[in-house]
Amino acid sequence: MVDTAPLAPRRRQAYMLINASSAPIWLAMIVAPRSRLARWLVRAATPLFVGLGVTYDALLASGLAQSGEVIDFTDPDAVRRALSSPDVFLAGWAHYIAFDLFVGRWIWEDALARGRAPRLALLLTWLAGPAGLSLYLIQRRRHG
Repeated sequence: MVDTAPLAPRRRQAYMLINASSAPIWLAMIVAPRSRLARWLVRAATPLFVGLGVTYDALLASGLAQSGEVIDFTDPDAVRRALSSPDVFLAGWAHYIAFDLFVGRWIWEDALARGRAPRLALLLTWLAGPAGLSLYLIQRRRHG
C-alpha cells in the first residue's frame, strides 16, 4: 500500500533543509556566474555533496530497515512502494538535489571555460534537471 499521509514535521524540516542546501550555489551560478562569490560557493560545495551523500545513505538505510524489504528495481511497483516511505522519499530527494547540483556545476564550469554564461540551462537544470542538461548540450554543440 502506498503511504499518502503528510510528512511528519521532522521529515518536512529535513525536506526543506535538503531543498535549501544548494539554493545559494544555484543562485550565484545563475545570477552572477563570473563573480568571486559564485567561484567560492562552487569550490565550497564539496562538503555539501558529501553531506547529501551521507544523508542519502542514512535515509535509505532507515527506510529499508523500516520496511524490511529490499527494493526490486526491475519492478516499477516495488520502486513506487519504496518511494512512498518517508525516509526513502527523502533519500531520493537528497539524491536528486546532489546530482542536479553536480550537473549544474559541470555546466557552469564548462560554460565559463568556453566564455559563455548558461543562465537558462542552469535555471532549467535546477528546476527540471535533464531539461537543462539537454538544453546546455544542444547549445554547446551548436556553438562549439
